[in-house]
Amino acid sequence: MTGRRPTRDELELFGKVLADARPLSSDKTSVVEVEIPPTRDAASDTPSPTRRKAAKRAGTLTPKAVPQLSPSHLDQHARDGAPHGKAPGLDRRLQLRLKRGQLPIEARVDLHGLSREKARAVLNGFVARQTALGRRCVLVITGKGRPDWQRPTPDEGSPDAGVIRRALPEWLRDNANKEKVLAFAPAQPRDGGAGAWYVLLRRRRDDAGREGGR
Repeated sequence: MTGRRPTRDELELFGKVLADARPLSSDKTSVVEVEIPPTRDAASDTPSPTRRKAAKRAGTLTPKAVPQLSPSHLDQHARDGAPHGKAPGLDRRLQLRLKRGQLPIEARVDLHGLSREKARAVLNGFVARQTALGRRCVLVITGKGRPDWQRPTPDEGSPDAGVIRRALPEWLRDNANKEKVLAFAPAQPRDGGAGAWYVLLRRRRDDAGREGGR
């Protein structure tokens, strides 16, 4: 028996629900990774004139111009106590589009219920995989965490989403990801708010060269 594929709107709604969900305590955890169906333009191997013009307006970086994201070059801001990060030289308009949630989300991963170590490993694999696939903007769902008085004690051993949320900026800037990540910012409320992050990935060298030469 076959069923229909979920629509883009249904997948986005699913991601919003996950952003506010709190997992039940369990020794077994699973990772939810969702590929967002591309739009007609995004599915094409050759960028359409509209996409090429949009990329030019957004200041798409060529491989030679793409810097690395590192702690020493981090641009810090505050919104809900969460930092933003961008590599030096990143076009300001592209950064603003990321922060405003105006870039299409091409994939998302949910780190709910994972231990700190597991969440970091899953994040690194997700970033590497999506970069290799040529994804540009992805969503990482961490959850908002609990108030201090609700957080489990170390003896309880139950994961808290707040721990992962606070650690995520540093993970995105570490050696495993700094060459793949151009910028990141807390998501807009419609995409999970403080419980999720937009991550802008470095464009693959062949894709960037093809678009940059047009």
